[in-house]
Amino acid sequence: MFNDFQLKEIKEIIRTGEPIVILAERLAPTYNVPESSMRTKLYNIAKRTYKISEWNGPKRRTRKAARIDSVQYPKSVKLNSSPKRVTIEEDHIRIYF
Repeated sequence: MFNDFQLKEIKEIIRTGEPIVILAERLAPTYNVPESSMRTKLYNIAKRTYKISEWNGPKRRTRKAARIDSVQYPKSVKLNSSPKRVTIEEDHIRIYF
């Protein structure tokens, strides 16, 4: 799946100490593989690779916050007040009043 040059490049990136989840999200389109496959490959390589430096960047992926105005409600739902918070998950939306 990966040639020797790609594996060497991945090891160098892992040595920076950046979290695997963020690396997988960034590298998956580069190598044209699914993010889950890339994450698994990175975890396996990271077990055998030492880290050179501590990572000072974000520890988790950041998601774009949904704007409350941009949420379209079904016609059957009638709201008298605006929601306090809206969270968008991958398969559903939660609206808090």
